[in-house]
Amino acid sequence: MASKSSKAKRARVSMTSEAEGPFARVWAIVKRIPPGRVTTYGQIAEMIDKRLSPVGVGWAIRAAGEGRIPWHRVLNSKGTVSTDGAHPGLQRAMLEAEGVVFDEDGAVDLARVQWRPRR
Repeated sequence: MASKSSKAKRARVSMTSEAEGPFARVWAIVKRIPPGRVTTYGQIAEMIDKRLSPVGVGWAIRAAGEGRIPWHRVLNSKGTVSTDGAHPGLQRAMLEAEGVVFDEDGAVDLARVQWRPRR
């Protein structure tokens, strides 16, 4: 039986390995989004050279596993939450706890809070 630390090490490797394809690239990008900032599914798709569509990016995020990446920092192209089906209000509450402000229509000001990584 593998030790707890060796399992954790394998999990870290699988979350960042380029050899594992576009899902691993999505996970690595999402892990870099700082608290209080957001990005969009489409922006991530562009960052991985469109190897996944924005919908595919969403599937990759869901496949990461509970608590492994800050999934709540990824919004749709309108700056709104797309995840309210399973846990209504959770993503918005998590972002608001980080200081992200939503307008009366439930959107964030992407011009102000969108993360733009350095290349």
